[in-house]
Formats: sequence, C-alpha cells, structure tokens
Amino acid sequence: MARAQAPAAAGASVIELTGATYLEYDEGSGVWRAEGTPAVATRGATVLRAPRIRYDQRARVLTAEAGAELADANLAVRADSVEFHLADDRIRARGAVRATSGRGDQSVTLTAPEVEGSLKTRRFVATGGVTLLRGEWRLSGRRMEYDDATRTATATGEPEARFRDAQMTADLITLLMDEEIGRGIGSARLRRGELSGSARRVEVFLKEGRATLTGDARVDRGRDRLTADQIDVDLDGTRITARGTPRLNIVPP
Repeated sequence: MARAQAPAAAGASVIELTGATYLEYDEGSGVWRAEGTPAVATRGATVLRAPRIRYDQRARVLTAEAGAELADANLAVRADSVEFHLADDRIRARGAVRATSGRGDQSVTLTAPEVEGSLKTRRFVATGGVTLLRGEWRLSGRRMEYDDATRTATATGEPEARFRDAQMTADLITLLMDEEIGRGIGSARLRRGELSGSARRVEVFLKEGRATLTGDARVDRGRDRLTADQIDVDLDGTRITARGTPRLNIVPP
C-alpha cells in the first residue's frame, strides 16, 4: 500500500503516510505501522522519513526508527530514531543525532547522542557529548541548550569554544551566533599561541578580533604577566590594555 491517511484528533492536522510497502493498523492499541524505503509521514510542513514509522493514534506520537530524517521550517534532523509528539510539537531524537538549522555560512550544525526540544518554540537541549559548529566557531560540552529563534547556544559540562586557532574554557560558555560573541563565565581561560589569560569572565568579540577579561584578570604573554580588574587584548596579541589597579611583571629575555 503506497498511501494512507491516519485519522487525527479533532482539530488536528491530517497525517499522511506515503511510500509504504507495508501498512498495518491495530484497532486494539490504536497503532498504525508503516514500512518502506522509506516510509514518509507528513503533517503540514513537518516531514518524517524512515524505514519504519509507528503512529500511536491515542497518544498522538509518531515514531520513526532504523535511520530517521525530520524536516521542518529550515530545520533538518537525522538520527537513529525520532519521536514527534503532535500534541505540543515536541521532538526527541536519539542516536548519532545531527541537527542543522539555516543554510550556507549562516547554518548551525549540532551533533549529539540525544536532542530534545520543540518545533514550536525552536528551543532544544542536547546531551551526552555535544558539538555545535557555526562559521569559525566550534562549541562543545556535555550539555547544550540551543535557541534557534535567538541563535544562542549555552554549553555546560567542561565546555570549550574554539575559534581562529584560539581556545576558551569556563564553567559555562554562551555563544551569540549572529553577533559573533562568545562569553565564558566562571574560571574562564583564553589561549592563543603564546598569549594566555584567565578571569572570572571572558568575552570574545570575534568580528572585532578582541577579547575582554573581567574579574581577577590575568594575561601572560610569553614570560611577561599582567594582572588587573579588567584586561582587553587583541586576539593577535598586538595590543593589550588594562584597567583597575594593573600590575605588570616583565621578565627580560
């Protein structure tokens, strides 16, 4: 059977199943099962593809297995399995998840063992060793919250940001993608070449090629050391300025 329409709850959008070579309905459980190469479930702008698709009519949950793909409004998700909860537009993707939002240089790619979130609010939580790629940025951590509406990502669990041969670590790192700003809070550290710094807070302004270290700030350049309340550095190390009781130790070559 190639095409069928699974009944939906009153007021809900119609779910269309296509591409199936086998289709089964169990009235006792209220479950539709479809198999295909792939089977395709469509509801409005959301399209779910997989070799196996299951629709629980009572719970209103679509489950795609054995290699699933979900597409919705400029968002593409690939995973071993995807659950789509029609009642509130929640999704849960598990196993080698790769989610991409946007196109070209503005696209954001998130990889993780598990991603859960809402197609309605465009907010997602990824767990279990997460990596986000966007332009020159690579942000990683054990847990990450991503807001696609504001293009903001926050990583925790030994987070690390890499950009232009530089590295930033902190207790928490937030990346504002459209502004090209990375913010590390709590035991923040910055390193590029022979330049290294630490502070309670580090902000990287990638468009301007500079960083600001605030709160017990310290910058080492080779064997020289500068401490102050706030230190501003060019990422290429050509300019360093300090404010608030600066102290400089210079070690002769």
